Order: sequence, then C-alpha cells, then structure tokens
Amino acid sequence: MIEFFVAALVVALAPGPDNLFVLAQSATHGVRAGFCIICGLCTGLLVQTTLLAAGVSALIVASPYAFFVMQCLGACYLLFLAYKSFQVRAGTVSLESSGASDSVTQSETQASQSLSFRRLYLRGIVMNLTNPKAVLFALSFIPPAVNLSRPMHPTLQIALLGAEFIAATFIVFGTIAFLAGTLRRFLLNSPKANRNLNWFSGVVFLFMAVALFIL
Repeated sequence: MIEFFVAALVVALAPGPDNLFVLAQSATHGVRAGFCIICGLCTGLLVQTTLLAAGVSALIVASPYAFFVMQCLGACYLLFLAYKSFQVRAGTVSLESSGASDSVTQSETQASQSLSFRRLYLRGIVMNLTNPKAVLFALSFIPPAVNLSRPMHPTLQIALLGAEFIAATFIVFGTIAFLAGTLRRFLLNSPKANRNLNWFSGVVFLFMAVALFIL
C-alpha cells in the first residue's frame, strides 16, 4: 500500500477545489484557521470513506438526480462563502474611503477573529461533503486499489486505503496552510493586502462553484 500512499500525495498536490480552498482560507485567516479547515476536510474524507465502504457513494454517483442535487448544494455553499468574502472587502473599502485607516485594520482583524475554529472546522466538513466530484473521485481512486487476492477483507482494505489518503491529504494541505499562513504574517500591516486576500478568497469560491458544473 506504499504505492497508493505515494499516489495519494501526488493527487493531493494536484491543483483542485480542496487545496485551493485551504490556500485561500489560510492566506486570509492564518495558519491555525487553515489547519482547522484541513481537519474538517479530513473528517469529510472519513465520512466519504465510510460511505464508500457501505456502498452509498456508488448509489449517489449512479443517480443523476442525487448527483445534481449535491452539485447545487455545493455551488450554493461556495457562492455564500464568496458573498461573505466580498462583503468583508466592501466594508473595509467603505471605511477607507472615509479616511478611517485605523478602523479598517481593526475591522479586518475583528472579521477574521469572528470565524471561530469550530466554524472553520465545520466549513471544511461541509465543503468536502457537498462536493459531488470528491465522491466521484473517491469512488474511482480507492476501490481500484483493493486487491481481492489478499487475505484482508475488501471493506477493511477500503478503510485502510481511506486512512492513507486522509494522512496524505493532511500532510500536503498542512504544508499549503503553513506556507500561505506564513505569507499572511508579512501582509498583516497592509490593509490593502488584507482586502486583496479577501477578494482572492471570493474569486476562488466563485471559480469553485462554477467548476462543480463544467469541470
């Protein structure tokens, strides 16, 4: 299963909705916030592995209606996150136009702190579970790695492969969160940079919402 772990690392490194999500949120809210989101995403992967082992994921993918409903839910959630990101930026721009630069920095700091770790953790879970392509990917990536010639039961193999995939995801996404969060530390003294980070997050969320239907 070492080969599968290496493949999982490569897959996690490939640009996709989840690592872009971690990048945007870590750059906007910091390293600890990024790791909270990663824990949420990994919890979502744990749920998906359980559903995969139980055969539920295959039923979802086989039903065009269920798959479309998941796409709509995922897109609506991403659009909501984009709205919240642009709302923060619009509010700070309004304050700056009135000459209250100190209030700008204070407002952005309060906006960032208002996102509790619990909310960020839940955001990661919802992000993963409302992404139908994550379900499709898990279904196409994990089961083919199951070896029926092994004495281990296929369901247990799926569980172990899922655990390897979660570990690989945490390592790669954790590195992304650390690098993005470290970059943010150098931008904290720049209100303009903070506004641009929120704008960047909003654009990423919009892109991800559209990508659910066209990619």
